[in-house]
Amino acid sequence: MITDGKIEIKESDDTPEVLFDANENILKFSGPSFPENAPDFYNPIIAEVCKIDPNSPGKLIIELDFSILSSASNKLVYEMLVKLEKIMFLGKEMLVKWYYEGFDEDMEDEGNGYKSNLQINFELCEK
Repeated sequence: MITDGKIEIKESDDTPEVLFDANENILKFSGPSFPENAPDFYNPIIAEVCKIDPNSPGKLIIELDFSILSSASNKLVYEMLVKLEKIMFLGKEMLVKWYYEGFDEDMEDEGNGYKSNLQINFELCEK
């Protein structure tokens, strides 16, 4: 469910759980992400998340904990982070926490790629 300033989507077989609360400064994705139509899943989320006020108090914590990330999902998650980065440049403090399993080198590499291409504070967090 997506409402003004909040998103609550339960995890399914091919889509992650998504939690967003602008007032609580949290954005969290967890679980698999390989929806049949990634833009249909992600674009409404990106549109809502990018409404965040750059002058709102507190630091937005973005937790990304994907068990699987398709190339289409990866592209849209990166697009979302680029848009959030622009909000950060306008004054909103942010931190991205990228979670990965220690044995999952591909997911660790994805996180490192995001980190090197974005100016948002970025932490790689091994589970």
